Amino acid sequence: MNDREVIWIWLQDCLGFNKSGIGDIFDVFEKPEDIFFANEKMLRETKLFTEHMIWKLTAHDLRYARKIASDCRQFGYRVISLFDEEYPRRLRQIDNAPVLLYVNGTLPDTEHTLCAAIAGSREAASENRKIAFDVAAGLAMHGTIVISGGAEGIDTEAHMGALCMDGITVCVLGCGLNQKGLLKNKKLRKAIAEKGAIISEYPPYMESKHYTFIQRNRIMAGICDCAFIAQAGKNSGSLSMARDVLQYGRKLFVAEPSLPNFQFDGIRELLQNDAEPITNHTEILDWYAQKTGHVTAPLPQSEKKEKNLQEQLTENALMVYHTISDVPVDADDISEQVALDMNRITAALTELELSGLVQQIAGKRYIRK
Repeated sequence: MNDREVIWIWLQDCLGFNKSGIGDIFDVFEKPEDIFFANEKMLRETKLFTEHMIWKLTAHDLRYARKIASDCRQFGYRVISLFDEEYPRRLRQIDNAPVLLYVNGTLPDTEHTLCAAIAGSREAASENRKIAFDVAAGLAMHGTIVISGGAEGIDTEAHMGALCMDGITVCVLGCGLNQKGLLKNKKLRKAIAEKGAIISEYPPYMESKHYTFIQRNRIMAGICDCAFIAQAGKNSGSLSMARDVLQYGRKLFVAEPSLPNFQFDGIRELLQNDAEPITNHTEILDWYAQKTGHVTAPLPQSEKKEKNLQEQLTENALMVYHTISDVPVDADDISEQVALDMNRITAALTELELSGLVQQIAGKRYIRK
């Protein structure tokens, strides 16, 4: 019983995911070991556990938990429990906080730094993908931790926007860390883990289901100070996160609907429920400054780097450079981010290659050097 990770994994397996009343459980039991040693009568008297939970708790079977803990050590994943100092404080305060988080990378300090969640449709319009990218990049340049869900579309743009500014980003998965389906580009996961963390409450091999994305959304909402929804239809999963954001008392921003069609019905709904429309990242930083009294200046290294790039590059090359990170992109990907025709994009890429700032790899894709 001296293996901390095993006992927490065992408890999560017994309770399941998205369990409400986690705080109530630990008002009765000081630590998970106390739950392990509690008899059936004690567990029933608390009225905190279902019959199925009591059956699993009293079975005292640690085999599954030991296997998961062993696998995590093999893959280099850490298990962060509800009681660990690294566990995000704001997330711990929600009623259905995850018992534990599996982490690939390093969780940043979410308590003393502005954390902004960015989400939206997978099949987003090009202008809204660009808004997500630009907002994430602008926030990251000012030291904000950008949180998103790792899916294609808006989520990927948010992660890449942060990475292009050498910023910190956290990816909250709706599946286990060893499931590869949500991101078609493995290099993006690697880049996120190097700059921040990929996290999940699910064991490494657990596949995604419809409900796991809904459960995942509460984690993003729980960690963040504020959230930005770049695009959402009427039935978009992003609305689930937005509702959680409002329920937890966080600030909700949305992109102004640009088209009178169903792709923005969710945004219109949110605008009627205390969401604030914005056009760029500075409005989020202004809100944070008014809320905390802390004016967030550009990070010194980012500001210096940006000034050097402005002196070195043409305007078109600078625009293109900011769409490129450690994650390979091709000219079509870049065209979705900048208002340039393909000839100007090609010329900008040539300038960047000659300047030694980017390199072309297989498939006519580009990464930063």
